[in-house]
Amino acid sequence: MFFDPVCGINHADDSLVKSGYRQIMFQGRVSTIFYAIGITIMVGWLFYVGKDIILPIVTAIILLQILYAASATVARIPGLGQTPLWLRATLALIGVLALLFAMIRMLVASLQNLVPSLPLYQRNLENLFVTWFPVPVEAGAGRPKISELMGSPTAIFDRGRDAAAQAISEFATRFFTEIDIAALAQSVLASLTSFGGFVFITILYASFLLSEITGFPEKVRRAFGSDGASTDTLNMITRINHDIGSYLATKTLINIMLGILCWAILRLLGVEYAALWAIIIGLLNYIPYIGSFVGVAFPALFAVAQFGTLTIPLIATGLMTVAQVVIGNIVEPKMLSKSVNLSPMVVLVSLAIWSSLWGIPGAILAVPFTTILMIVLARRPGTRPIAALLSSDGNV
Repeated sequence: MFFDPVCGINHADDSLVKSGYRQIMFQGRVSTIFYAIGITIMVGWLFYVGKDIILPIVTAIILLQILYAASATVARIPGLGQTPLWLRATLALIGVLALLFAMIRMLVASLQNLVPSLPLYQRNLENLFVTWFPVPVEAGAGRPKISELMGSPTAIFDRGRDAAAQAISEFATRFFTEIDIAALAQSVLASLTSFGGFVFITILYASFLLSEITGFPEKVRRAFGSDGASTDTLNMITRINHDIGSYLATKTLINIMLGILCWAILRLLGVEYAALWAIIIGLLNYIPYIGSFVGVAFPALFAVAQFGTLTIPLIATGLMTVAQVVIGNIVEPKMLSKSVNLSPMVVLVSLAIWSSLWGIPGAILAVPFTTILMIVLARRPGTRPIAALLSSDGNV
């Protein structure tokens, strides 16, 4: 401990001050982390509880971003290049509405035609299970002696195989007896009708948001006051609109290509309701990693019920899997490029979180939500390192 006459500083006291400052900074960071965790949990709970209210609004905002990206495509049409943004977005909205209406109408018609054929498919599955797993043990047959089983390993294997076959056969019998597939299809049809109501509310919200798009920049400038803050916020919103809009628009085009390929495969093999399965495959392909495999499973299982054999279902599954691999590993990386710069691990975690909160809609919106979060975090120096960790290459 000494006093520096030149600087006039007591060095012992200076070290104590630095130590105290570091301790205060550490405590402040710990408090910030705990506050952030608490706020995150609270927001997640609100998103879970308010799903019925929040989900249509969020979907409308995402739809507006798709329309924002689609308006650039509309601008390439001769005579529409100099039209206002709101007019181009409105034309894009009309196109989306027409596409949704045609898709929902086709889905409803397919399900209505599918319901009367369900008993036939159920009998095909029952016959297939009987062929695979016949009941090998005759009624009244006694149990083999332990000495006989111990003396012959083949007898042990045959007995175990027969027991497994009998158990699977009994399970299949109970399944087809207790499960009413027709009632299940009617429930799916009712859910689809409910989905139509959700789509209507979402379109209504998007229409009102579209009507305010021209005056939104002026609102931001008045809300934030200074030119620097308002400009920074508008730049952030512009980047969000560009990245999310281009991602969803490109992903939609990729899913349409995949749906057409799968439709051609199913039609070629004679699988019924090929258009229905193609739409389901295209919609589920919005879900990263998992959706493509689940989408192929639906038409494959239906083909088993339709034909009562495994030959055509296995061929269909193989061809659709090849189409998925080609689209996912060759076409999609070239078309999407760097539009969504997210780490694969981050995508999986966000998929788990949002699907647990909102189910399938949350799984579809997981990538857009995480991208928006990364863009917002990247605009602030204090949270920019977090955005870099969320990204794929650290470039935010």
